[in-house]
Amino acid sequence: MPPSPLSFTFIANACGIFTGRDGSRILCDPWLKDGVFDGSWCHYPPLKTSMEDIRDVDAVFISHLHPDHFDERTFDFAYDTPLIVLEHPPNFLIRKLESLGYTNLIRIKDGETATFREFELTCYAPFEGHVFHEADVGNLIDSALIVACDGVSALNANDNTPSLDAARMLFERFGAFDLAMLNYNAAGPYPSCFDNLSIDDKREEHSRVLTRNLDHLVGLLHILKPRAFLPFAGAYVIGGREHHKNAVLGTTTWDACADYVRPRCPDVHTVTLREGDTYDLTTKRSDKPYEPVDTAAMQRYIADTLAHMPYPYEADAQPDEDSVLTLLETAADAMKARMGRMNLKSDFSVILNVGDTAVSVYPDYAQLNGKRPEKRLECTLDLRLLKRILERKSHWNNAEIGAHINFVRTPNTYQPDLHTALQFLHV
Repeated sequence: MPPSPLSFTFIANACGIFTGRDGSRILCDPWLKDGVFDGSWCHYPPLKTSMEDIRDVDAVFISHLHPDHFDERTFDFAYDTPLIVLEHPPNFLIRKLESLGYTNLIRIKDGETATFREFELTCYAPFEGHVFHEADVGNLIDSALIVACDGVSALNANDNTPSLDAARMLFERFGAFDLAMLNYNAAGPYPSCFDNLSIDDKREEHSRVLTRNLDHLVGLLHILKPRAFLPFAGAYVIGGREHHKNAVLGTTTWDACADYVRPRCPDVHTVTLREGDTYDLTTKRSDKPYEPVDTAAMQRYIADTLAHMPYPYEADAQPDEDSVLTLLETAADAMKARMGRMNLKSDFSVILNVGDTAVSVYPDYAQLNGKRPEKRLECTLDLRLLKRILERKSHWNNAEIGAHINFVRTPNTYQPDLHTALQFLHV
C-alpha cells in the first residue's frame, strides 16, 4: 500500500507532527516540559516524549508566543531549521525568534499559501478579536495552519478558534477538511481566579463556560463538515500552590469533549489520541487502540506530585514594597500611554494590592485609602511575581493564564480589551 498523503502523530496539548507523502515532517507547537506560565501549567497524562525525540524534523510550525506553544526554555533547534510562522502585525513572535538568532523563517501572510516540500501550507491571523465577547483589539497573536498534501487536508486551528462566519469562509475556500483540530477549552483565569464568585458560583460558571465553548464547537463542525475532528489544544492541569484551582478551571478532558460532540455531530468521525498515537487522514484510523484518560488517577497525580512543584518566582527574595510602588507608578503611566496609542479604553478602574496598599493603576495612578471605586477590576498577586512583571522578566498575560493572579470584578462583566491593556503593565 502506498504511504498516506498525510498523517498526524499527537504528542500533547497543541504539539504533534504532520507527516507527508514523502516522509517530510512538520512539528507543531512544541511544549513538553512542565512549568510554563510562571511554573503552573503541567501535562496530564505526564509525558514520555523528550526534545531529543522531536528535534529531528524538517520544519517547526509555531502558532504564537504563549509558552504552551513556544517554550523558550527548551526551544533549542538548530538555527537552520525552517520555522513556519504567520507574518502579520504586530509580529511579536517573529521579533522574538530573530532576537534568539533564528533567521530561516518561512513567513506566510494572512490567508496566503506557501509550498514546503510536499506540503501546501496556509496561515490565518486571528479570525476574531474574541469569539464570545465584544473587543476592539482582543486577540493579537494567535494563528491557524492548514496543511494539505495530494488533496488531503487538515485544519490546525489551535487557539485561533474560528467564528461561525470564519468557518463558512474556510469551507467555501477549502471544502471539507479531512481533519479539523479545534480547541474546546477556555484556558485562563476564569472562573477559578475570580474571588467575587462563591465556590458554588465558580462551579456554575465552570459548567456554563464549558457548555458555551462546546456548543460553539458543535456549530463549527456543522459548518465545516470535516471528515474527522480531533479535540486539540488547551489540555493542561495546574500544579504548585494554585493546584486547588483545577476544580473550577474553564477546562475539561478531550474525552469529555468527544462525548459531548459525538451524539451532536454523528456524521463527523470524532478522534481521541494519546501521546504517540498516529492518525491516518485517509483511512481515518489510529495506529493504536485508544486508552481513555483516568480522571481519578489524574486527581491523585495532581495532589501527590504536581501540588508540590515550586514556582520560579518563589525562589526570589521578597521585594521592598516601596520599590515595587515606584516601579508600578512608572509602569501605570506607560500602560496608559500605550492604551492611548492603541485606542484601548475601559469604564472599569484597575486596582492592584501591593502588600497592604491598594493602588489604582487605571484610569489614573493613585494610592487608595479606604473606599474602592464601584466599577473595578481588583488584582492580587505575589509581590515577587509582580516585580518580575514590572521589570519584564515575566509577563502579565502569562501570570493571568497561569492562575497566579486573583481578581475581584464588580460587576462581573468581562472586557477583553482591559485585559489586553494590562499586558502592557511594565516599565
